[in-house]
Amino acid sequence: MRGHCFPILVAVLLLAPSTPSRAEKPARQRRILVNYDGGSTLYSRKGSQGPVRLTAEDLREAIREVSFEGSQVDTVLLCVNAQVMYYPTKVGTMLGSLATPEEKKKLPRNIQQWISNLNHFVDRGIDPWAVMVAEAKRQKREVLLSFRMNDGHDGVHLETRFWRDNKKFHCFDPDQGHTLNYGHKEVRDHMFLLIQEAVRRYDCDGIELDFNRFPILFKGGTTTERIAKMNSFVRRLRMMLDAEGKKRKRRLVLGVRPPTENYDVPATYQGSRKVGCDPVAWARNGWIDFVTVSRFLSVTFDLPVAPWKKLITEVPVYGCIEIVDKKNGVALTPRQYRRAAQHIWSEKADGVYLFNFLITREGSTEPAFEVLNQIGSPDVVE
Repeated sequence: MRGHCFPILVAVLLLAPSTPSRAEKPARQRRILVNYDGGSTLYSRKGSQGPVRLTAEDLREAIREVSFEGSQVDTVLLCVNAQVMYYPTKVGTMLGSLATPEEKKKLPRNIQQWISNLNHFVDRGIDPWAVMVAEAKRQKREVLLSFRMNDGHDGVHLETRFWRDNKKFHCFDPDQGHTLNYGHKEVRDHMFLLIQEAVRRYDCDGIELDFNRFPILFKGGTTTERIAKMNSFVRRLRMMLDAEGKKRKRRLVLGVRPPTENYDVPATYQGSRKVGCDPVAWARNGWIDFVTVSRFLSVTFDLPVAPWKKLITEVPVYGCIEIVDKKNGVALTPRQYRRAAQHIWSEKADGVYLFNFLITREGSTEPAFEVLNQIGSPDVVE
């Protein structure tokens, strides 16, 4: 009998949570979470209507703009990568650093200004993200780094040394840009080191893994194989965050934005699993602190948050509002924001997440700041 029980006991121990249960401490209130795009944030500012030279004060103002009196924004997320990193990195490649002067001259004006602004800051010993992290703390907001797990944007300015030197790790689909195949241990190790470097570099409150930018992680392999590899990866990140958190004497947050099955379908748990992500298991094992349900890059006024809430009870579940209505390709109006938020709250979400909220400044439209004191509670009126 003892011989039969031992394997079962081992299996139970392996599945046991590696971190304290969320039940020990009430979840932090996050009424509205705002994600800052790492591109336009570094080349546009209030009223700029396009790319301009920025100062450190412009970056501080970008945080203050969502932190006004009465704002329901509790958390800001700063995107620090798109395969390339938006700061000097010892592990990866900094934005635009592999592009030749001739190649840079051929880039769009906004991309040229983006690279120029980053280099301008770096040459003067200014880290733009450290500036924003510090300002968020002064404004008493939780501040997380948002890490795009497999950004597929094209362009020589986004190419990394790892990408160029390891063609065997590419996903190889021309529609998938610079995406990497997480089926390879070398890719998972590389991404782990990039995230670890970012967490150690900044006095952040934690990190978000954005798997939905883009929803591509593997080439080949079964769903079971994909999930096993990604489970191990997320658990490893949790252990790293716990080690770093111990040094800072606080738990560092690990949030996730699960992937959709492809670009044009609703956000479902089944679809996330097919891509290789199992947030339900991550929550039950105590590895993550919140989940954000989102469609890929287009607003939807019927976001299916409720099914996720039924599956995930250990951590908060938020509903994401994208800034663009794909039907007409224009930024949302305040009324559309309220409409989307109204549905999200009706689905019993724990808060509302705004993706790329300030990115409308890439054109000539200012963000709809008025909604930041309107959509952070269930009583929002369309």
